[in-house]
Amino acid sequence: TKLIHLDLNKGDLWLLVAMLSWAIYSTMLRTHKTNLKYLSFISVIVSIGLIFLFPQFLFEIYNHHIIRFNFPVFLITSYVVLFAGLGAYILWNKAVVIVGPNKAGIFLHLMPVFSSFMAIFLLNEKLMNFHIIGAIIIIIGIYLSSKKSLSR
Repeated sequence: TKLIHLDLNKGDLWLLVAMLSWAIYSTMLRTHKTNLKYLSFISVIVSIGLIFLFPQFLFEIYNHHIIRFNFPVFLITSYVVLFAGLGAYILWNKAVVIVGPNKAGIFLHLMPVFSSFMAIFLLNEKLMNFHIIGAIIIIIGIYLSSKKSLSR
């Protein structure tokens, strides 16, 4: 009965749409192959993303939410573009082509593990028992879902 009384908001809907889009994108990577090289393919994806983000950019400027660019902002932006953006997309695309979206998708569950440990080491967050327990459960789940069936 607790599921009936969930307090959902617009952000939950956006998250659902994002996850469905990601699932469709990942599935289509393997089933609808393109002749584009990885960097060209990523350029197309980034261009489409920029088109969708442009209205938000205009909204931010209209409401005077302008970011002042300095060296720390440059470093953060460079990290996001090179590693979390370009590098992650290239590696994800290769993984989906090699092992398929079902097997690659299992490893998405490692994101909170890496995020937690990055927050601990980079932001001096305190390591809590739930970090360790959660990481162990995720790793066991990945192991169990990745190993071959014993009945074969």
